[in-house]
Amino acid sequence: MYKAVVIDLDGTLLNDKGKPGEKDLQTLHDLGEAKVCRIIATGRSLYSVSEVLPADFPIDYLIFEAGAGIRNFKTKDILKTSFIHHTEVRKIARKLDELKLDFQVRCKIPQSHKYFYRRHKKHNPDFDRLNSVYAKYVIPLSNIEELPDAARFIIISDDDSDFKLLKNIFSGYSVLRASSPVSNRSVWTEIYPENINKGEALKFLCDLSGIKLSDTVGLGNDYNDIHFLDITGKAYVVENTPDILKEKYNITVSNNQNPLASICNSVFFSRFEGCDKNLK
Repeated sequence: MYKAVVIDLDGTLLNDKGKPGEKDLQTLHDLGEAKVCRIIATGRSLYSVSEVLPADFPIDYLIFEAGAGIRNFKTKDILKTSFIHHTEVRKIARKLDELKLDFQVRCKIPQSHKYFYRRHKKHNPDFDRLNSVYAKYVIPLSNIEELPDAARFIIISDDDSDFKLLKNIFSGYSVLRASSPVSNRSVWTEIYPENINKGEALKFLCDLSGIKLSDTVGLGNDYNDIHFLDITGKAYVVENTPDILKEKYNITVSNNQNPLASICNSVFFSRFEGCDKNLK
């Protein structure tokens, strides 16, 4: 019986207006009443999450920055974080600079909405838009050798060729691909410490709560959701997911059509069962 549901945020739970649908919001409340553990798994930083989800949003846990951080959403306690040591940060930055890539070096959690950046390409509208939105939190990178510890790197480019290159170069790290939440046109490559992803974070929460992975349901829409979709008992993607992922997982309605309500109410809501009573 299903005891937990893990849901991606942008392009999945959030519609194109950046808000959850009314039916999805009600479904989250219903799941809570049924004692089902509700987990959001997003690539956003804590600060960025706070821009779209109120403090009393009806979930139990938040996996943020693709698993670099995990928060008890009710108590606001941060349960787990990771970071890249400054010696490794500088090594990675030197290589990215050598490759003439546009990149951000995100500060450690919980200040990871702040970042250093370096621009090389003439045209990178998503990168420039982020710099504009977070203008008071960003600093042009002047000296790589003074970079501190970091939560992650974000590299924004035109296509997936840079992702493939970086995944090969930085094989000792977790290198994840994501579609741009800004425009859905550019490709984001993110570099984290080894074994950081949404799937590993879900395993941590399942171990904490005594929930079997086979008793979980996943709902996602992008490449960085693969790690949790591959291990949940039942995995769904929304209609607005890249075609290559729709070939692998169950498909539900788009993010504009209350996909959480669709999979819970129409397919298997009656099979959900309460979370372990020892859930912390």
